[in-house]
Amino acid sequence: MNISNYIFISDNFLNDMECDKLIDYYYKNKDKIITKSNYIYCDMQPNKFLEKKLNKIPSLYEKKYPEASITFDKWYLDEIRIKHFKPKNSFDNWHSEHSTKAPLRMLALQIYLSSHKCGTKFYRYKTIKSEKGRLAIWPAYFTHTHKGQVCPDNLNRFIFSGYYRFRNESI
Repeated sequence: MNISNYIFISDNFLNDMECDKLIDYYYKNKDKIITKSNYIYCDMQPNKFLEKKLNKIPSLYEKKYPEASITFDKWYLDEIRIKHFKPKNSFDNWHSEHSTKAPLRMLALQIYLSSHKCGTKFYRYKTIKSEKGRLAIWPAYFTHTHKGQVCPDNLNRFIFSGYYRFRNESI
């Protein structure tokens, strides 16, 4: 029996220039930056180039996992952020994206904006390596418990992230 892990990866989803543009957005919007214990993030509203790209994601995921199309029309992308991990920092605690604080999260989305010798390590699955422009989507549940890895080269890391969640009127 072949059981899928529902982790979708698409390399070169964003090109180098698009990744650099998002990192520039982060640096130009210092007034929107929020500091957490191990990373810094900047909320954002997608501009036209990014919105066009983001609108393609549901059909890419549904093509690989057709069973997701049953409810995808009831989901929307939320908490769109650019995350910055300074050298020696990562979100290195095992966690999942679905919790009592975020019960409507269905899928986690990440686009790596910089390449590194590290990535997102899953408890039960392979590690997704941080490759500039790489899109990764996975279920938000405990089945996909994961953590970030510290960059061994002590470099700044940037990740674009968001969550597909149920619309309140859908439940």
